[in-house]
Amino acid sequence: MGLRRRAREKTLQILYSLQFNAGIGIEKAVAEYYSHFELPSNYTAKVIEEEKEFVEYLLNQVFDNRDEISELIETAALNWKVERIAYIERNILKMAVAELIDKRNKIPFKATINEAIDIAKKFGSKESPGFVNGIINKVADLLEIKGVKA
Repeated sequence: MGLRRRAREKTLQILYSLQFNAGIGIEKAVAEYYSHFELPSNYTAKVIEEEKEFVEYLLNQVFDNRDEISELIETAALNWKVERIAYIERNILKMAVAELIDKRNKIPFKATINEAIDIAKKFGSKESPGFVNGIINKVADLLEIKGVKA
C-alpha cells in the first residue's frame, strides 16, 4: 500500500472521529491519531512526515471547502442531503471531492476515484463502492473534469 493510500485511510479515520469529537481541531486530531496507533517499523521519519502532510492537506481541504463540497455532493446525490449519507461514505466523498476541487492538485481524476472506491470497499458496506463511484462521477461532470472515468 502506497503512502497516499495510507494517508487517505488515516484521513477517513480522523474525519470519522471528528464526527463525534467536533471542535478539537485538525492538528490535535492528527497528533492524537498518530499517538494512539503504532506505526510500522519500516516507517522512516521522512515517510511519517510526508504522510502527515498529505493527511493534513486532505483534512484542511475538506474543512476549508466544506460548503462547496456539501453542495456538490447534494447536487450529485439526487434527493439526498449530505447528513443522510452514512458517515463512512460521506467522509470518503468529502475527501475525494476535496481533491477534485483543488485546482493546484496534480492528482489525476482516475487516481482519486479509484482510491475512493477501494477505500469504500475496505471500510464501507457492499453497496458503498458503487454509491461512491456514482456520486464522484456526477461531481466530476458538474466540475467538467475531463478524462477517463472509472
